[in-house]
Amino acid sequence: MKTKVLLLLLFSAIFISGANCEIRLPAVIGDHMVLQQKAKTNLWGWADAGKEVSIRCSWNNKTYTTKAGDDGKWILALNTPSAGGPYEIVISDGKELKINNVMTGEVWLCSGQSNMEMPVSGFGNGEYVAQAQEFVTRACPSRPLRMIQLEKGYSATPLDDCKAEWMTHNPESVGRISATAYFFADYVQKTLNVPVGIIVTSWGGSNIETWIDEPALKKAFPDTDFSILKNEDEYKKRPNQTPTLLFNAMIMPLKNYAVKGVIWYQGESNIGNYRKYPAMQKAMVELWRGLFDNPDMPYYFTQIAPYRYSGVDNRESAFLQEAQFRSMNEIENSGMIVTVDIGDEMSIHPQKKREVGERLAYWALGNTYGLPVKYKSPYYKSMETEDGKIIVHFEECDKGLHNGPGRTAPIVGFEIAGDDKVFHPAEAKILGNKGGRAIEVSHPDIKNPVAVRYCFKNCQPGYLYSNYGLPLTPFRTDDWD
Repeated sequence: MKTKVLLLLLFSAIFISGANCEIRLPAVIGDHMVLQQKAKTNLWGWADAGKEVSIRCSWNNKTYTTKAGDDGKWILALNTPSAGGPYEIVISDGKELKINNVMTGEVWLCSGQSNMEMPVSGFGNGEYVAQAQEFVTRACPSRPLRMIQLEKGYSATPLDDCKAEWMTHNPESVGRISATAYFFADYVQKTLNVPVGIIVTSWGGSNIETWIDEPALKKAFPDTDFSILKNEDEYKKRPNQTPTLLFNAMIMPLKNYAVKGVIWYQGESNIGNYRKYPAMQKAMVELWRGLFDNPDMPYYFTQIAPYRYSGVDNRESAFLQEAQFRSMNEIENSGMIVTVDIGDEMSIHPQKKREVGERLAYWALGNTYGLPVKYKSPYYKSMETEDGKIIVHFEECDKGLHNGPGRTAPIVGFEIAGDDKVFHPAEAKILGNKGGRAIEVSHPDIKNPVAVRYCFKNCQPGYLYSNYGLPLTPFRTDDWD
């Protein structure tokens, strides 16, 4: 009996040793990947403890070496060249492992909830993406646009790997990838004419708390209850609504990968606690910037679109939109796009994802890459009363505001109130004598108006634009909750 036990232990040891003898790479490093150009980027993985690992990159044919630690982990930082490729990377610990078809270019992380998750091919419940067929059909594999999408996962503790695979630009992969992320990458790649890679990590219905780790949440909100993390039977019922779980499984495995910036589309799941949203968003951005060792990492996000929620005329989502706008002003190197004109009363997943992706791209191209692109939506600056009317002034509309393309109907979306704090639909007129940068708002029954709101409802679309086709940001001049 003792002999059998000894033999079993011997065979087990041989098997375990053999299983660990070859280099293993994380899912985010593989064929077809894009590495951030002209940056210090990392390659990492696992090997036998203490084993020397060599890396040779075809862009300079230099060989770099490092050693695996006692835990088998190794990491090596190297400088990448200007945009180009395809390249080959050979990693060896005595046995070679090749990574093929590698490009250097611009890498962006794309995250959020279902409006980021929604693929180009749409959801299976009849919700579709406008113009999807055109982009799927014309997807050419030789185009240097690469995509990787993390499989959904959650964990109560930080993970160092995930399930994902880089894809080339072909009809199948384009149909599967996030529409918002794809249209962003499509526009950036065409404009910069360099390889672009997008890393998509999203989960429908997720709140922002689940994308933030425990220390960051405790620092920002000391009263956060983490007791659910001790009960797997409970948190597995709603992992996308549980603090830290998606950060641990869908952000942490990416921490060594160099990215240029982040685009974010989330907020619908936080309309119930909108007051905390700016602080939560700031905490998340600071956490991610630290994780990626990129303290000034660009962060561009989408203001949630009009949708009925609890009722068309209710305002819970308007408070969240306002909180998002406030976030932009509190987070350095951030920007928000406005979607007040492209929502859908009957669907929380609007069809016009191309406009979303391209408006995010305007921010990246203008603010990050320095191109002469107009990317900021007009927004409220100040107001004054004059002869029973309110004159509202705006920024970021140097050539004036315009009622949407082809629209001859009255301007919609404005409300006005007097001292009784009761709002009524208002008449609005663009003032040409002020260069179109101000609007006169009035109501015949309100003689002493004190406040104005614009599209401050769950589902009030707005069609006022700057001369560059960017919609006016919803706003209110009061603070009456």
